[in-house]
Amino acid sequence: MKIALIQLSNKHTEIFGTFLEFFLKNEIDFTIYYNTRKDQYTFLKYYKKLFQRIFDVRDTERLIEEKEEYDKLIFSTSDDGHKTDDWFRNDENANKIIFVHHLASHWAPYMMHNLIVSPVVNLRESRIIIPIYKQYGKLHCNLDGPNNMAIVGAIKPHQKDKDLSLLIDLLEKTENLDYKIKIFMRNGDWNVIVGRYPFLGNHPKIEFYPGLKTDEMIEKLRDVKFIIPLAKKNGWNYNLRLTGSIPLAVNLNLPLIMDKKLANIYDLSAGSVLYNDLISEVIENVVNMDKNDYLKLLEGIAMYKRDRYIKNKGVLCEILGIKNRKNEN
Repeated sequence: MKIALIQLSNKHTEIFGTFLEFFLKNEIDFTIYYNTRKDQYTFLKYYKKLFQRIFDVRDTERLIEEKEEYDKLIFSTSDDGHKTDDWFRNDENANKIIFVHHLASHWAPYMMHNLIVSPVVNLRESRIIIPIYKQYGKLHCNLDGPNNMAIVGAIKPHQKDKDLSLLIDLLEKTENLDYKIKIFMRNGDWNVIVGRYPFLGNHPKIEFYPGLKTDEMIEKLRDVKFIIPLAKKNGWNYNLRLTGSIPLAVNLNLPLIMDKKLANIYDLSAGSVLYNDLISEVIENVVNMDKNDYLKLLEGIAMYKRDRYIKNKGVLCEILGIKNRKNEN
């Protein structure tokens, strides 16, 4: 079998790890179509180090002339399907093409074979694949080190989804607790937030790391004990799309601090510190957590990763028509 893994737009290479690990373990011949020169934040350089492989990465312009060489073509962002020519929408070829949906609204009638990256992406006749991989075996946290937590990715401050209010509430209520929050996002996104809430720009509990490349960010995360998905209850991360903080934490073997409802959606309660409405409810317990309790959270993340890996493997075998070697976990 020969597979093309395709990403036309400059985003979402963070989900490649799941596919790359599966292809390598099953000795599948594959080619990546992605314009790396246009994306300084791509995960591909990091994945080359992680899997210790040189991947065949080609410019997307070559896809049109080479498309018929493949048994299956996987678009890692279904929205990119709308940027293709008629060949990809032809019923005769539709059986060869798989679309990965980050939003249900990207679906189109020509998309016959579909994967979704989260149970909150409500798309009928689709299979779930949470973007995690087993390959990463390191532990990031220093058990006896400082209480560092991380927020990764853009924070949405708009009125519909007030995720930022969780961070503001936390900072206002916990002045006397000893912890740091390391924030990783693009400089432009942070500037928008600080423009609206200037006190965040020089807050003593915040360390901001703008625009790091993926491997640089992951090294910085080696000083972190928890990842916090900023997801206001019943916002779009509960009803519409994946928060990328969840698979990132699992892939890096880091526990989460997350809302109980969101943890239940992903079946991640065993690897998370849970709060009902506000992060500030649990932060004192986090800061003063016993080492053995923290190790139990690490065990919960490890169990989740193992189980999710097995489920992902079953889904990929089914959609690609490959025999599932169930004894290989």
